Amino acid sequence: MLTTIKYFRSEYEAHIANRKCPAHHCAKLLTFTITDDCNGCTLCLKVCPTEAITGSRKVKHVIDQELCIVCGECFNACRFDAILKD
Repeated sequence: MLTTIKYFRSEYEAHIANRKCPAHHCAKLLTFTITDDCNGCTLCLKVCPTEAITGSRKVKHVIDQELCIVCGECFNACRFDAILKD
């Protein structure tokens, strides 16, 4: 473990201090956000298993972070790269 801390200290610190995973590997620390590139095609809305995404056709959609289970289905479905994984 000491070796990993030596080489990946910044990642450890990001996990602890910022509650973020720079490698985008830890699902519990990820958030998905819809950017202004969203054209309202509703693909992400249709695939979301928890109905965490709201919006109407041709209008930018929004993800309710409280309902989101961070499954990544919306990210995979978006054809316009309008969803950020952070």
